[in-house]
Amino acid sequence: MVSCCQFPPETAHCIWAAADEANAGEGSCYSLPLLVLILVLVSGACFGQIRAGAARRVITPDLVRHAPIYLAGFDNNRVATGVHDDLFARCLALAAGQPPLVICGVDSIGLFLEDVERIRAGVRERTGGEVNVIVAATHNHQTPDTMGLWGPKPGMSGINEEYNRFVVERTAEAAVEAVSSMRPAMIVAATKKSAELAGFLNDTRPPVVLDPDLMVLSAKGRDGRAIGTLVNWANHPEALGAKNTLITADYLASFYARLEELGGGVAVFVNGAIGGMQSPLGAKVIDPETGRAAPENSFRMAEIIGRRVAELAFEVARGAKTAAIDRIEFREKRIEVPVANLGYRMAAKADVFKGRKPMNANWTTSTLVGFVRMSHGRRPLLEIALVPGELYPELSRGGVRRYSGADYPGAPIEPAIKGMMKAPHRMLFGLANDEIGYIIPKAEWDKKAPFLQNSQKRWYGEINSTGPEAAPLIIGTIRELAGLQ
Repeated sequence: MVSCCQFPPETAHCIWAAADEANAGEGSCYSLPLLVLILVLVSGACFGQIRAGAARRVITPDLVRHAPIYLAGFDNNRVATGVHDDLFARCLALAAGQPPLVICGVDSIGLFLEDVERIRAGVRERTGGEVNVIVAATHNHQTPDTMGLWGPKPGMSGINEEYNRFVVERTAEAAVEAVSSMRPAMIVAATKKSAELAGFLNDTRPPVVLDPDLMVLSAKGRDGRAIGTLVNWANHPEALGAKNTLITADYLASFYARLEELGGGVAVFVNGAIGGMQSPLGAKVIDPETGRAAPENSFRMAEIIGRRVAELAFEVARGAKTAAIDRIEFREKRIEVPVANLGYRMAAKADVFKGRKPMNANWTTSTLVGFVRMSHGRRPLLEIALVPGELYPELSRGGVRRYSGADYPGAPIEPAIKGMMKAPHRMLFGLANDEIGYIIPKAEWDKKAPFLQNSQKRWYGEINSTGPEAAPLIIGTIRELAGLQ
């Protein structure tokens, strides 16, 4: 008789998982034939059917070579004066018999579809095979303008083509290394709900809806060491505010450092539903060293948020059960989104985007919507909606409201994306493979006076949105890709 407890902890954990799958009953040991069968299942489910790899590349701009560097967000002509910490492209690759799936989080304000397609082409060329690549910008407001909207003045592009090419090249390199380094792995998926996480957020537009749950996907090798840990959370990296002129990953700098220090492998971050907007600006973040609120627009505030998010992610992953995954489904669809925003139309005419985001004759633009499902047999473990912009959180988790003063008060209420999902763990990747701006519930769309809640000025979101049709189109496409039609 062989005892289960003689196996290493990670192997024993897999045995229990396999036993649970077979309804063997917890707490029992097995005859040798049954144990052999379970070990075969373990070998496939834990070490054979799923492989993982991870890699990172620095994408910090050269202040001379890429000068002038216009920082993205807040206002025009905010020129970088130095580097506080590095920016990264960070990728986690997973494969379960099908073509590998690579998820890359990039410290950038946003990457248009055209640059994402260049990254994908570079990965395919170097790997010589089919690879599904997701590229999601973190929407960091302390990084170079890769979209063109924050140049020296309105109507003048802030894109430095050499820097954009550098980001494309380095992200492709990280993705290729992640694929080439894949090895047998164990997977952990976990979700952390915490009032503490909500405390790092401030919602500046009604209705006040947050999507603060922390979702974690971690891969470990045979030796029990983490290969990489992907964290999905919804919060703008803009703790430094509008006056900062130093290149920085914002709160993600401390997040990366702390998670890797704890032993999480390569730390990868993908933002979530950050429209509305979900931001540390205006949040009261308590400094654990002083017991008082951290100074606003400070590196200390960014450090507190980043370190704590990393610690919570590591803790929840460490306490979660190993998951058996034998199938990864990746689906995406190209759609045409109507561009009602006159500012976007003018920017396209002025070539602010430098050939990116072309408008069709009927003023629509192409984008991608995607869906990922990771399963064991027919049972989904993790589902991911891939959204090409900044989704309002009420479209992620529910809570759309009808307000007097809205432009389309009778518009159908879009179903919440996470509410449609079936898996126990549900992620939403914002700015996935494109950035079309804010994605607003049509019933809450408010461009014309009178404004919501008797506001004296227009709400911010509509200024940076393609238009009111984006949300119904995108959510309808996710329903289709998820097989929920």
